[in-house]
Order: sequence, then C-alpha cells, then structure tokens
Amino acid sequence: MQQVGDGAQLNDQEKMFLGLAEQVARPLYSIARLSELAVATDPATFAEHWQAVQMIAESSLQLIDSYALSLRVHGKITGLRLEPISISSLLYDTASVLAPYARQYGVRLELDPGPKMQPIIADREVLRSAMASLGQVFVIAQAEAEAGSPVRLSAHKSRYGVVAGLYSSSASLLGTDSLRRAQSVQGKARQPLQQLVSGPAAGVFIADSLLQALSAKLHVARYRSLTGLAATLQPSQQLQIV
Repeated sequence: MQQVGDGAQLNDQEKMFLGLAEQVARPLYSIARLSELAVATDPATFAEHWQAVQMIAESSLQLIDSYALSLRVHGKITGLRLEPISISSLLYDTASVLAPYARQYGVRLELDPGPKMQPIIADREVLRSAMASLGQVFVIAQAEAEAGSPVRLSAHKSRYGVVAGLYSSSASLLGTDSLRRAQSVQGKARQPLQQLVSGPAAGVFIADSLLQALSAKLHVARYRSLTGLAATLQPSQQLQIV
C-alpha cells in the first residue's frame, strides 16, 4: 500500500480510524486543560470543572466503544441481537445520552420522535450507538457554529420507511461546499456520504458503519426546513401484518 504522503487515498476503515484519533485527541486536550484549571481554582468551582472532565471522558469512551462495536459486528465477533424496537423509545434513550453532552457545549437539543410508527427490527445497542455517535458530531459542529440553532433528534415516516437522524438549520454543520453538494442530491436515498462530510467527523463514519450492519445507510436529508444526516429503517413486515 502507498504511503499517505504519496497521495494514496485512504479507505473507509482508515478514514474512520484517523478521524477517531483526531476526535478523541481533541477532548483529551480539553481534559488536560480542565484538570489544570480545577487544580488552580478555588474549591467552590472545582466540582464544576471536574464534572466537565468526567463528561468529556465519558463521551470519548462512548465513541471508542461504538467504534469497537462496529469492528466486532463487521468482524462477525458479535452477532446482531435483532428485536422489535420502537423508534420513539430509541430516540428518547439516545437523547438522554446526548443531553449532558449538549449542555456542556451550550447546545440546545430537541427531540421530535414523530407520530406513532410501526416497530422496526434492529439491534438496539447498534442503532443507539450509531445515533449517539452521530449526535456527538452535530453537537460539536453546532457549538463551533455559534449560530444559536438547536440540534434536533427526529424521526418521521417516508415512502421508503422510517427516517431517523440528526438535523439543524445551521448550514455550517456540513460546510458550505458540502451542503451545496448535499442539496444537489437531496431526495436520493443513497448518495455517497464520504463526499458530503468534512472535518474530523469520526462519529459520522462510525454511525454509518454501524447502520450498514443493519442494512441501512446514512444519507443527507431535509425535514421541516432542517438539514441533517439520517438513516431509512424498514418497519417489520411481520409486525405490519399483525
């Protein structure tokens, strides 16, 4: 294989690993800085800094755990535990995981579970890990955008199935060029994700990898004037018949 410096293209697995390294290194720098502040500050504010350190560490571990889960699932080390899942219940679970993370970054997280829908057949841990990994990317991007727009975790019905994902009105979440390319292919269910996402977004590639194990794939989506990344999940045909 050619060296990266020779202009060789990274494959998806290498991109995921590189992005993971970048994204995990970033909070570790924050942990180091917050630890210094915690030691230097008075006892009254020590607890606040320590809580921030704990939250950042937990979010980094969650990302690593999701990456490891992706490797285990695709390597056939861990079998999928398929079961009927309420998409609204799963979104509530995901929101509870992301809420402390969003508060730490000063981002407003909204939950829109949509109307009552048929259960889907999926692995709960895999699907929740995918959505949580994707959510981390959106929270960080929204915090950097400083546009005041919330990040919305949402699900709705479409003619293709149940669409679940993360959305925001901030165009900078995908980058101007990426958003322009995304808009040109809106409505197409299988546009190439790698061409639409820029920056250290390991969570996006991890989420996409986990969803592929469930025969789904991330795509750029529009819903209620918001732009985001979502996956189309198929309701259980057996449960629809009952």
